[in-house]
Amino acid sequence: MNSITQDIIFKQSVVEYFLKPGVTVAAKRYKQHRTTIYRWREKYDGTRKSLVNKSRRPHSHPNQHTAKEIAMIKKFKYKIECVQTDNGFEFTNRLNSQNNN
Repeated sequence: MNSITQDIIFKQSVVEYFLKPGVTVAAKRYKQHRTTIYRWREKYDGTRKSLVNKSRRPHSHPNQHTAKEIAMIKKFKYKIECVQTDNGFEFTNRLNSQNNN
């Protein structure tokens, strides 16, 4: 499958084929799992558009920063720098941005 449209055409051909001989025969012929074909059949309404994959992106995040918190982070006046010592131990230095100038 090279493109999204080829994938949709493949799904449509599998769903339309399974209507006559059955799911098990279609699963063996197209090398797909039976539950996958059942899921495609649930989505299929006769149009290719119905077989397009839906977005899995979440609508919101429970720990997302608020606009007020983002503004506070941007106003933070200290630069945080990670320093690595000779023995590999890392620690963080907070340096005043005025001292760096």
